[in-house]
Amino acid sequence: MSGINIKTVTAATVLSLAGVANAAVPDPLHIAGDYKCTGFDSHDGSFNGDLTFTLDDKASHFEKSFGAYTFKLIVDLGGEKATYSGYAAAQGQSLSMFFANDSLEAPTDRGTGIAVITHDQDSAGKYTTTLHKSYYLPGYKGGGRGTESCIKTSTSH
Repeated sequence: MSGINIKTVTAATVLSLAGVANAAVPDPLHIAGDYKCTGFDSHDGSFNGDLTFTLDDKASHFEKSFGAYTFKLIVDLGGEKATYSGYAAAQGQSLSMFFANDSLEAPTDRGTGIAVITHDQDSAGKYTTTLHKSYYLPGYKGGGRGTESCIKTSTSH
């Protein structure tokens, strides 16, 4: 057999396939990752936060430009941290989002939002991904709304 050791070929194949199994699933919509956010809420005023989008590969159907995601937003509201968890359905660069405050003390602090993701290129050729979101909280303090803008800082998810 021209000097090829079958054990060496088998081991190389197994290692190669193990690398593929552990590889991160690509996100062709370029949404998954970490973001820094600023926003304004009709009741809570201005806020800053950290947003993380995680791809749900099993529910996504990228052949039809559909992406499914879970997300977590940690917001600083006047020195107090609030954590919101939710999910988003993306069709191309448009997202529909549902979110809720994780605190048991805030059962009405939940809502729905719409967002657009933009990918803008600067003069050096670098792309910046930005999420522009508007939201509605029907039960929070008699009803509320807000906007936020989030700039992507990493693609680790």
